[in-house]
Amino acid sequence: MCGITGIVGDGWGEPELLVRNMARTLRHRGPDDEGIETLGHASLGARRLAILDLVGGHQPLSNEDGSIIAIQNGEIYNFEELRDDLRRRGHTFTTTTDTEVVPHAYEEFGEEFVTHLRGMFALAVWDDRRSKLILARDRVGKKPLNYMLGRSSLAFASEIQALLTLSSDRAVDDEAIREYLTFGYVRAPRTAFRQIRKVQPGHVLTFESGEVRERAYWHPRFVPKLQISEAEALERLEAELLDAVRLRLISDVPLGAFLSGGLDSSTVVAMMARVASGPVRTFSIGFGAKDYDELRYARMVAEAFGTDHSEYVVAPEAAEVLPMLVRHVGEPFADSSIVPTFYVAKIAREKVTVALNGDGGDELFAGYERHRGMQLAHALERVPPVLRRMAAGSAGALPSVGRWPRTARRARLFAMTLPLSARDRYQRWMGYLTDPEMYGERVAAGPVDYAWDQALANSGAEGPVDRLLAIDLLNYLPGDLLVKVDIASMASSLEARSPFLDHRLIEFVATLPESMKLHGRDSKYLLRRLMMGVLPEPILTRPKMGFGVPVGDWMRGPLRELVLDVVVNGPDRGYVRGGRARAMVDQHLSGTADHTPAIWSLLMLELWFRLVVEQRAGP
Repeated sequence: MCGITGIVGDGWGEPELLVRNMARTLRHRGPDDEGIETLGHASLGARRLAILDLVGGHQPLSNEDGSIIAIQNGEIYNFEELRDDLRRRGHTFTTTTDTEVVPHAYEEFGEEFVTHLRGMFALAVWDDRRSKLILARDRVGKKPLNYMLGRSSLAFASEIQALLTLSSDRAVDDEAIREYLTFGYVRAPRTAFRQIRKVQPGHVLTFESGEVRERAYWHPRFVPKLQISEAEALERLEAELLDAVRLRLISDVPLGAFLSGGLDSSTVVAMMARVASGPVRTFSIGFGAKDYDELRYARMVAEAFGTDHSEYVVAPEAAEVLPMLVRHVGEPFADSSIVPTFYVAKIAREKVTVALNGDGGDELFAGYERHRGMQLAHALERVPPVLRRMAAGSAGALPSVGRWPRTARRARLFAMTLPLSARDRYQRWMGYLTDPEMYGERVAAGPVDYAWDQALANSGAEGPVDRLLAIDLLNYLPGDLLVKVDIASMASSLEARSPFLDHRLIEFVATLPESMKLHGRDSKYLLRRLMMGVLPEPILTRPKMGFGVPVGDWMRGPLRELVLDVVVNGPDRGYVRGGRARAMVDQHLSGTADHTPAIWSLLMLELWFRLVVEQRAGP
């Protein structure tokens, strides 16, 4: 696990000096070692968090004659198998680290080498003979990779803040801000800066003769559907999960697991207990607030599998950690669960360097309310449109339900979106600011273009649940969930590994019948069936609880003055109408309504402007 950076060309000045400075901003991602190498027109740099071959894994690494050099952020889990194959083909290796397979695999297979890699990675390869740079991201985008074009030059880095050291141009992409205000994140290939882009998940980008070319090498495919019995599916799922977990236990440093007490993280711990050589280390946190505390469930799982369990009750000081997190993300990011993710990573790092997690279970097995909602909405499409419009009108005419129970608010939103297309319904359900009257003159109201039709065409998904899972895998997962985990864990120099996001497991589960994912109203049906008799019964039957913190209450308490200063009294930047924002904050602070997601998104947007765009001191 590392932070990587590099420059091809001299469009910003002396490349090696600039790369060294860029690498310095990524020290938290790799505190153990730094490597900078210049070859021809390219300078590559890496900050290393040593996981494999602690002595010999210094990056960059090269092929036999030194004409190809490579750096990598992440892990190649099948590197031993791939190394053996490359040795049979005549390649020579000098280390036992996974990164060394990258330059040799590129030399052997060309740009298609990425299809031979199984893991999480963002990598760069410089082919000096061809004066060609290759950048690539893993299939689902677990590791980040940003780039910027200059005069016949290209610079890249794991984090946006490294690229910002090269230029004073911090022009904001208004379309990206519009997308952020809708979803709470900016999806690849955009960033919030006009001049900076993201390499897309499952893509290879090449830079040669001043030209950029990017192409996809992988898409999740939901067809053809497997003709398989439930018993056969259970047997295959167990084998795939065990294999994914076993691969992620390869490490030369201590490792453990995040344990929330939910089905997904508990399943990972159960699998680890079966294949690990000793007791599994597990880490859980609580926040004192009953609605956000899962410690008792985590404790059940820890006791069931005899883990070496550590749990902490923390009182997060969000105002203290937000500036650091905002700078590391480098663009506005509205998922407040990045705060507890940072804290659990921080306490885990005191004992381990690698932690497995349950990320991806919901996106594979239809674990969110929206998956059930979309299935129901699809069934109700048989109802005459006039009746659906009447239901939507009646729901919309109800008075503000900001303080009603969450289920009532969800039911109202569901009814209001019945006449909409699946695409527009998803946007309303996932939206942070959905009222077009909120937007200022710099933001065009209306649906955000996020390639819905293209994503569905590439995936082949046909049923309502599969279609939504495909959209989640291509949007929410890499744009929100994986950004949160990468930034929050790497801020503490901790590597996070996600067995559910093994691409072979994804390919298997995607082609299962929808009914094995969402069976009636039973979400994660096949996974629950697999874990019956393995996990404690309460883990299988408990309602889903998101990994969050009570930021809505914080904003009425310790963060009140910050909200007033930043959201209410902050400058008018033209993205949101100030009067409507003030009214929304007044309602929330008085307790007459709950506008937590919207206010948090505005808070994070303004903090980003102050801390990153304007480079001011934090709150």
